[in-house]
Amino acid sequence: MNRDFSSIGRGLRISASRFPDRPALVEVDRLSLTYQELDRGANRLAHELAARGVGKGDHVAVLSENSVEHMAALYAVNRLGAVSVVLDPKWTAFEVSRALDFFDCRLLILDAALGDRVTPEAAGGLELGRLDYETRAGRCDLLDQAAGRPATEPEADIDDRELSTIVLTSGTTGFPKGVMRSHRNIEVGCINGVLGKAQDAHNSELAVVPLYYGSGRGSVTGQIYIGATVYVLPRFDPERAASMIGTEKIKAIALAPTMCARLLKLPNLERYDFSSLTALRKAGSPFPRAMAEETIARITPHIYQTYATTETGCVTLLKPEEQLSKFGSSGQPVWGVEVGLVDEDGRALPQGEEGEIRVRSPNVCMGYYKNPELEAEVIRDGWFHTGDLGRFDADGYLSIVGRTKDLIKTGSINVAPKEIENTLLAMEGIEDAVVFGVPDPEWGEAVKAVVVAKPGAGITADAIARRCKKTLAGYKVPKHVEFADHIERNALGKFVPPADAPKTES
Repeated sequence: MNRDFSSIGRGLRISASRFPDRPALVEVDRLSLTYQELDRGANRLAHELAARGVGKGDHVAVLSENSVEHMAALYAVNRLGAVSVVLDPKWTAFEVSRALDFFDCRLLILDAALGDRVTPEAAGGLELGRLDYETRAGRCDLLDQAAGRPATEPEADIDDRELSTIVLTSGTTGFPKGVMRSHRNIEVGCINGVLGKAQDAHNSELAVVPLYYGSGRGSVTGQIYIGATVYVLPRFDPERAASMIGTEKIKAIALAPTMCARLLKLPNLERYDFSSLTALRKAGSPFPRAMAEETIARITPHIYQTYATTETGCVTLLKPEEQLSKFGSSGQPVWGVEVGLVDEDGRALPQGEEGEIRVRSPNVCMGYYKNPELEAEVIRDGWFHTGDLGRFDADGYLSIVGRTKDLIKTGSINVAPKEIENTLLAMEGIEDAVVFGVPDPEWGEAVKAVVVAKPGAGITADAIARRCKKTLAGYKVPKHVEFADHIERNALGKFVPPADAPKTES
């Protein structure tokens, strides 16, 4: 019996029946699969995995850069009712080995180009070994290995409440948390990913955010769900991305702030054609106002901002016409999502007051793999407590003002770094800034800012302090300012302060 009520596999099957000859996944000059080819290829690969002993509930790891094969593998795992665990291709062999062990992976689907990321000991520890494939010019070994298998969909009794994937996200201990997402979570995420953005089967998206991140993977599965065409870049290249938007008439793209900054810095940006774009989604961290204004003026006015977490999926949406008039807001709740604010004791707060954001929706995750303590801490009474601090305005727009765990406790007073960062980023002469707490013998913690000044700005720590004192309470003004050439962030533009950040004099 094939009881597949709600999964990304069902979405692919429906799109393949509606648009069999439409391109589904395209790597220009390398490999392109129509919906029928992707659907049948996923089926064949699922049968190959089954022949290797993979069954419902087994954990299958995928280690790959962005590629057509990467997505085909995820659909194949889904078709068996198995559980996908996508690993970060930037990890070392030690990190990969530790994840394979902790997340109980039975088989690894590996891009052969990343073979050095898996130690012989780790590979031997997998019950069934690994399924290598090659993604270099013109080759498609992963699907070739399964070419002799049946193209029919394997029988699988899949309930939408069952586990579909374990999404890895950063943890406070340095080891990633495993967010368990059900088949229902995935399908609701696909729906919310396209609702409100005027996207349909005639859409085309350029996928540049790493598929390792839920944000990148969610973009692609959402487009496949509605029957659109996805162009895949193995990694972000601003010049190639800008060129492809024009030549392929790309309609949608998701960009992290670091990606957008690189795009805006392209020489002769005006020679590229961005007129086809109907949706540019901010992925990861929000854009600074200056970046948002420049993006609207030079690339496209069709910008969307979402507030989302790995555990909840999309929570709110800010539409293009609101990007500047409601700047600083993350928008209003999307379909099927309830959002509330609570105080430290869990009491609901009225509009206008600041509190912890909690979310209830069919998209909220099942919990954390092998971490019931954390699960019980954040999922209470049907609500997911995000750890983010927010405030609703009179129009029902949610602003994110910080994180409960990022709060700097200075002199027994809680300070939200984001508020100070917004003040710094609004200053003329500052290109980038992050704020976090550092140990202080008198105050417990002191506020520290790391600032990237624009070339020739001549900005000083004293000037920063004077500007902050105009709008911020004295205890929020950075006591330590460090100037840097750049700030290291992950692919989604997020900065993680050092756990043992030393006190640094300005």
